[in-house]
Amino acid sequence: MRCDYIIMPGSEPDAPPSWIRLVNNHIVQRGTGERWRHVDEAEEGPIDGEALLVLPPHATTLHWIACPEMTERQGAQAAKIMALEASIGAGAGLHASVLPSETPEQPHIVAVTSESAMTHWINWCTDRGMPNAHFVPAALMLPAPESGFIRGLVGPNEVVRGVDTAFDAEEPAARLIMGREPVTDLTEPSIDDMLQVALLEPPLDMREGPFAVQTPGFFEPGRVKRMAIMIGLILLVGLLVSLVRVVKLNMEASSLDARTVELARTVDPAIVDAADAEVKLSARLAERGGNGAFTGAMAGLMTAMRGTPAVSLASVNQAADGTLRVRLSGARAEDINAVLLALQDAGWRISADAVQQQGDRLVADIQVVR
Repeated sequence: MRCDYIIMPGSEPDAPPSWIRLVNNHIVQRGTGERWRHVDEAEEGPIDGEALLVLPPHATTLHWIACPEMTERQGAQAAKIMALEASIGAGAGLHASVLPSETPEQPHIVAVTSESAMTHWINWCTDRGMPNAHFVPAALMLPAPESGFIRGLVGPNEVVRGVDTAFDAEEPAARLIMGREPVTDLTEPSIDDMLQVALLEPPLDMREGPFAVQTPGFFEPGRVKRMAIMIGLILLVGLLVSLVRVVKLNMEASSLDARTVELARTVDPAIVDAADAEVKLSARLAERGGNGAFTGAMAGLMTAMRGTPAVSLASVNQAADGTLRVRLSGARAEDINAVLLALQDAGWRISADAVQQQGDRLVADIQVVR
């Protein structure tokens, strides 16, 4: 199950964070502490969904700076520089992010925090499986008032936002700052709506510049591990396919050997296996004049017939003594005699029966031997 999370740490270091779990941008559960993962998710490793870390009020300082004579983009960059210069140390060791205004006349909102604080929160999120969490100041989870102040409970922290200021409601000077200005208390459902919007589109994300969310590279460890597993599986499948083919070929060879032995035993019942059949049948063939006699006689016959295309071979077989018995067929007796003379000229001994008439063809049975 893919879950998204909104984590809201407390202002006190030891205070347990509040959290909200969402599925398909709908809140399904909320709680306090660090056991926010769904039971179906792995307890370790990165989460599958998105994560939003709502920084407590003390973690950032917000500045409202207007640059009316500049474009929105130029004014946003100038406001960031001015906010850093106005901070202690003139920006040394500090990190700033800006929420540009919609018009040049409106002030830009700049959030300033220390680089060490950013490193702390990034490590904190990474240790809890949220290395790519977006960081948003808690005060920006309240809408901007037209006048007076808006107050709301953002997780464990009560936050106050004015027209050009924001602070922790628990600060000693909070009442003095608000004075007699009207204060509107925001309900939990309204704050939840702001949090859900910020999860999808953070109004101001502190994860920029050197602290930007790192997109995974091609050789990112997790990706390399997955590629190695896939390559291993492909090799394993290839090995299994090869093994199946080897087993199949072995079974087919065994079946062929069995059929060979079965046929060979019709000649010699004492044959044991395929190798024994090869030895004994080869010996029998040699005894009967085989082992090349048949091939040589046939080669001589075919050579003799080459000069007489009108003569064809009707049948051929080999006798037990190695003699080649052949029936020749031709239209004329002279053609058959020409083949017999060619055989004799090649050194073959022949004997022939009388030429017989079969239909419109003449046939002659001959024996050929070296």
